[in-house]
Amino acid sequence: MMQTTRMESISGRKGKKKGLARAYRFTTLLTMFIQLSVLSGASAHADEPDSEWPLLENALKQHISTHHIPGVAAAVVYDGQPVWQFAHGYAEQNKEVPVTLDTPFWIASVTKPFVAMTYLALAHENSIDLEERAADTPDFTGLCEWLASTTIPFAAGMTCDPGITIDHILKHQSNGEPGTTFMYNPILYSRLSRHLEHKLGAGVDAVEGRHNELGRQIEKRLLSPAGMTDTMGSMWDPQKARVLQRMADGFNITPEDRLIKLAQPDKHIAGGAGIVSTVSDLVKFERYVMQGDVLPENVKDTLSRWPTFNDGSPAPYGYGWYFEKTGSHKLMWHSGWDPENGYSAMYLRVPERQLALIILANSEAIYWDNSLTKAEIVKSPLASAFLADMENVGGNHKK
Repeated sequence: MMQTTRMESISGRKGKKKGLARAYRFTTLLTMFIQLSVLSGASAHADEPDSEWPLLENALKQHISTHHIPGVAAAVVYDGQPVWQFAHGYAEQNKEVPVTLDTPFWIASVTKPFVAMTYLALAHENSIDLEERAADTPDFTGLCEWLASTTIPFAAGMTCDPGITIDHILKHQSNGEPGTTFMYNPILYSRLSRHLEHKLGAGVDAVEGRHNELGRQIEKRLLSPAGMTDTMGSMWDPQKARVLQRMADGFNITPEDRLIKLAQPDKHIAGGAGIVSTVSDLVKFERYVMQGDVLPENVKDTLSRWPTFNDGSPAPYGYGWYFEKTGSHKLMWHSGWDPENGYSAMYLRVPERQLALIILANSEAIYWDNSLTKAEIVKSPLASAFLADMENVGGNHKK
């Protein structure tokens, strides 16, 4: 039954297959009903804003209406537990499979925190050296020189300095003189799978077309210890094929408000993207990884420390997380944006409040056009509403 989630694969079938489809839809609806019944503050196709987060809920509803987002799942997490939840819309074009908190989405660049944390854990064990030159990875220099010769925005200022290290790539400090400036560069980040395959796996030629070393290490060090059974370290993982079968379709919305189903992303996890997850599993990630003991304490300390450039001045991006300050609060966050495949995501943390906001969608509309050289999540209307609620009515969630 779990293999019949995509409605185009069941439309027109008769007899037993149609019965299986109806049974699947009933099971999905029953699961959603149970979630809404037992979780405090849960809001599926919510008409009444939760008293704790009214600005966020209203802003999200308005955003969905304005941008015609097909499906959204979201949660606010406090001290590792969901205190507000929201699910809206559908996972496929026929509007027969509703989005729930357990609907898998492609999370796009929200993959980067997982990659960086895996690298930090490996470095902690001395399995890899973050100060290793990136040019020591086969074919890195050729890719870098090609990218620097293009007009791709991420290539601005690239010199392919031989001093670029893995650490510089993880912090997006590889454009220009390494360690002196921030330029978001997901293309170089996506070479990290080749680096890890070169160091610990079967060589760079084996990085594609299989559940590669990066995907395996993410599963081993983060997903499995956190009990994230509905999250794929890569879409090639044969043990989690059922997650891929249930993944929400991605969409483009035309100016005439028509839904256009888009192609599924490549299965390969390169480093810049590649993970499929659910809101429920990302709540587990916040609970067990970011606030729990899955990672060693010194790794967590490194992860949460405000990043710097070579001269000691503050940088806007550390190991897989943007860093930003609003008022007296330090924010750690990452967005995901994939217009080609029709997905977007937001994961915003306020560490000293033990608060986090997680939003996944099957269109590009959660993204707010963040700068490639700055951290500016406060420009997102959804993030701003969440932060306003935190100050105005979130007093119960203060340390």
